[in-house]
Amino acid sequence: SPATLPKSCAFAFSGQECPLTIAFTCASDVGATARDDWLRCLDSLVAVSERWKSIDFFIPITVLSRLLPAKGRLKSLEVLNLSLEPQNARSLPRAVDIFEDAPKLTRVTMSSHLSLDTFRLPWKQIIEYRTKLMEVWNCVEVLHHAPHLRALHAKLERARGNISGDTASPYSDHLDHKTFSYESLTSLSINGLMRPGYEHELFLRLLQVSSDSDKANVTQILFPSLTNFRLATSSGSLINFAALPLAGSCFGSLSMKVTIRSVFDALADYSGAKDFLLGLPMVRQLTFGVCFHHNRDVVHILYEILSLPSSSDSGRPLVVLPKLEVLVLDIDYDNKDLLIPSWVIDPLKKMIRSRRTKDFVRRCIPLQKFHLYLASWETPRESFAKGLQDLTEEGFEIRVLRGLFAQV
Repeated sequence: SPATLPKSCAFAFSGQECPLTIAFTCASDVGATARDDWLRCLDSLVAVSERWKSIDFFIPITVLSRLLPAKGRLKSLEVLNLSLEPQNARSLPRAVDIFEDAPKLTRVTMSSHLSLDTFRLPWKQIIEYRTKLMEVWNCVEVLHHAPHLRALHAKLERARGNISGDTASPYSDHLDHKTFSYESLTSLSINGLMRPGYEHELFLRLLQVSSDSDKANVTQILFPSLTNFRLATSSGSLINFAALPLAGSCFGSLSMKVTIRSVFDALADYSGAKDFLLGLPMVRQLTFGVCFHHNRDVVHILYEILSLPSSSDSGRPLVVLPKLEVLVLDIDYDNKDLLIPSWVIDPLKKMIRSRRTKDFVRRCIPLQKFHLYLASWETPRESFAKGLQDLTEEGFEIRVLRGLFAQV
């Protein structure tokens, strides 16, 4: 019962020295008695904080002060997951440095990004940072404070203030304009669904710092080591990324895995998609979802973009993703019929065949794997599997599955 929970916690932790992995929730909407009981349990957890290895706390922001006794005792803490209520908090009433002295802490997940002035972390040792709510300039701030960061996963906050996005950054004027190449970062995930039309602003701001450094004859790449790029955009927003100098200025020449997530159910949604992919010649694995193919006009667009031009085409047309080896598509056909119509399956097969053809002249690598995820559980998987069966050959993996793969 809640009344005996604190005593149970204390008993469970006594007499042992093994590291602890803890998940704890203290909701703000419980009654006073239950709240007191849960807070006593939290105090019991704090009493053994020197044994914390991984913690996942969901607590009201007003309770954060009860963690203060843990300061200086977090010698074993490696992973911190912290969700605070209210979850749209941006700062704290006073600075909290509980986790600043945690010598093994390398991975942090926050419900929302808190200002670096009020919530202090050992940024120079953090290698992975995730947050569900973050402003663009905060991303720039974190990249500059965490020189060893390998993975940044951020859901960007809705644009507010001036027309270009966020309100002016109190930090941006103090950035070191000589440091703009983030060599340790290998994974970048940007969810810009709350910023329609401005999902690309992070790159714009970083490239602006780059251009300032170019004046001093410094030439570097923003993310030279990036191998995993995940992007969630609003409909039709890929055209904004297509205008960026992705290859050579944003990304290096390393093989990349790219995941694009949006709702592509109209012709306008694919605006800029071809130019965007043309700017990523180093990509070896592409995951594209979710595509809603409810009409014949739209169903062909993505396949036309991804298809390789035939050798008989006049001239030397530009090739989209010449190094592509793995292709994963999330598609909702919204089709309950047992027989899949030819206008659905034929363009897909034509695209796959084009990518299986060896083209030494244009140095195109044949596709090695194709996975089709059917987003709608109403669509018969067996019909698709049978329709693609004649593409099966040795050395080529083709699979039809259910669900959504391109989650960002």
